[in-house]
Amino acid sequence: MSLLLDTQDFGCWQAVVGQTLGHHHSTLLSPREPFQARMQIGQVGAYSVLRITGKGRLHLNREQVHHSVLWLPLRGMSEERVNGEQWLAEPGQALLFQPGDQMVGETSQELEGVSILIPPPLQPRPASRQAPLLSQGPLHQAILRFARQLATAALEQPLGAEQGAEPFTEALRAWTSSADGPLVSERITARRRRDTVHQAREWMGQRLQERFGVHELSEALEVSSRQLQYSFLQELGRSPMAEAKRLRLHHLRALLRDPLQSRRSIAELMAASGLVASGVTSADYRRWCGESPRQTRRQLRCSSAQTIPSDRDRLDA
Repeated sequence: MSLLLDTQDFGCWQAVVGQTLGHHHSTLLSPREPFQARMQIGQVGAYSVLRITGKGRLHLNREQVHHSVLWLPLRGMSEERVNGEQWLAEPGQALLFQPGDQMVGETSQELEGVSILIPPPLQPRPASRQAPLLSQGPLHQAILRFARQLATAALEQPLGAEQGAEPFTEALRAWTSSADGPLVSERITARRRRDTVHQAREWMGQRLQERFGVHELSEALEVSSRQLQYSFLQELGRSPMAEAKRLRLHHLRALLRDPLQSRRSIAELMAASGLVASGVTSADYRRWCGESPRQTRRQLRCSSAQTIPSDRDRLDA
């Protein structure tokens, strides 16, 4: 990969992004926080790959033109309204923007990810418009897995890197074909696997404050631990306990953004989410969310103009 941009100038960053990713206008929402952007670009086969690392919360308003773009967040998240519908993309997921899409969204304070530009001859064009979020199911997991491999090939350029484009292309085609093809009966095993994951997520979501492991979860669902692990890896690309942690971090973020919880300390909200109140949890939250718990809470303070005691929020480094 070659360095395309490394700047603390927001205007410079906006101009470069507009030239590479389509019609683009953005606003810096955290002018008091340091802004920094670094962009690298590489090529694997017909795909251009942009690796983006930045600091500074942004409001984004753009239109996708010419190319399709797969946005793969690696650290932090972005909340997007695509053609009027709201989506949240976080590490382990991706958003696929198609030509003509109108996108309005916000990023987290810190963000790292990969944009893969898909040229017109290779763009997926399913007959029925599919949701832009790629997150669950074997077809989505294949696209995500090969997208990460493609990004690594573009970054490191190992011998045979050009061959990394073919698996990604085939994964996109398989996903398109699944939407284009006639309705067929879903395999019973696939449906059971998806239902198992859905039931497990519901069970965990109701017990976030409790301590449980794969054994307790498999007993509750009356499936083997091996079957449970396999179902989660196939559907979500992660283990059941990794999903439990993700659910707890989501719950913590919701509490931090809730005005009714504004007088509770961050440590209390961590405990209420089933997380250990520690600096390690704060670091995990920052890697996942792209900002510290205190920064998430600070958004609430700015929007509500409420004074929230901070002497008990020392856990956030």
